[in-house]
Amino acid sequence: MSKSGHVANLVVIGLGIFVAYHSYYYLKLGILIAPGAGFLPFLCGLALVALAVIWRLQTIFFKPPSKAEPAGSPLTAAGEGEAAPPPVSRVKLVLAFAATVVYAVLFERIGFFSATLVFMLAWQVVVERQPWLRAIVITVLCSAALYALFRLLLHVELPPNPLFA
Repeated sequence: MSKSGHVANLVVIGLGIFVAYHSYYYLKLGILIAPGAGFLPFLCGLALVALAVIWRLQTIFFKPPSKAEPAGSPLTAAGEGEAAPPPVSRVKLVLAFAATVVYAVLFERIGFFSATLVFMLAWQVVVERQPWLRAIVITVLCSAALYALFRLLLHVELPPNPLFA
């Protein structure tokens, strides 16, 4: 595992421990038949730690294939004579992180539906580089589907849009 892989693994383990600790001590866990607000975050924190440990063990016990595999090898990601896809750029990661932070800030201020529309449109246009028409269609359909799922099917109280409240 590379140095950045080790750092990423430790960050995931630390994040999982933090989420599990915060959920256990500051939110009510409840019981299995009557879960509290911290039940699901606690499970997610434990899952993050477990997956990070599995990731670490995989890198210890299973060595990645060498970089000099022949083009026709089954270990190569691309087909015969094709180049492997380029790695995700750091700029794309920063844009994705920034869009997520903006979504978290806007969520309570402008409501679930409006914040989700802004977030998904920004994600499609800025991060994924989709054409405007496709981005708008995806944004509207997915935002409506998410609203229907959380509000209508699961009966989750979502922050309302202050303009319509």
